[in-house]
Amino acid sequence: MNDNEPIRAASGRASSIGALLLGFGVGLGLSFLFTPRSGEENRKFIAGKTKEGIDYTALAVGELKDQVQSQLENAEEAAHDFKGRIGGAVTSLKDRVQEAVRAGQEAYREDLQQRESGQEGPSSRAATSGS
Repeated sequence: MNDNEPIRAASGRASSIGALLLGFGVGLGLSFLFTPRSGEENRKFIAGKTKEGIDYTALAVGELKDQVQSQLENAEEAAHDFKGRIGGAVTSLKDRVQEAVRAGQEAYREDLQQRESGQEGPSSRAATSGS
């Protein structure tokens, strides 16, 4: 699933709603031109259709709001999961670095002890360093 897919779906739905409302308006205008009804009947008809359009729009906006809320919740959950995975990776890396540092320190101490135990007297050290 593409990351932009929810945005495209919401955008497509908004375009569909706009097209529906435009079609409703054009149909309403044409009905005025060709209707045999009286003015009072037309006003009632227009009021009824306007209420239907408002109700439908409110329903569509509510659905769109629910979808956006759902997508936000999914994004929040994904971000939380990602944060947890990154935190775990950082902790693991930190532990490995600390272990490597301890191993290096231990190797240094062992090497230092070997050198100290293998040393001869101070006169032999001076003799080898002068040559």
